[in-house]
Amino acid sequence: MSEDGNALLNARSLPRLARSVKRLRLNRGLTQAELARRAGVSRVWIINLERGETEGLEIGRLMRVLDELDANLTIHDQQAET
Repeated sequence: MSEDGNALLNARSLPRLARSVKRLRLNRGLTQAELARRAGVSRVWIINLERGETEGLEIGRLMRVLDELDANLTIHDQQAET
């Protein structure tokens, strides 16, 4: 959990991103088809994303999916902590 009480999901790799998206989708009670429709992507694209098999991941599509899940992508500069 972050300081503001929101869950932080580590998406440092494509497989971790995949698990995070799937977890968020399930927590929101959405089917893959419903999420795909809302985000304007295909169900196959969601399936591939959740499998971590989205080679050449299009960030615009990912951002639409995250927006529909009421989630965001945060970049953490670990070198800034040292």
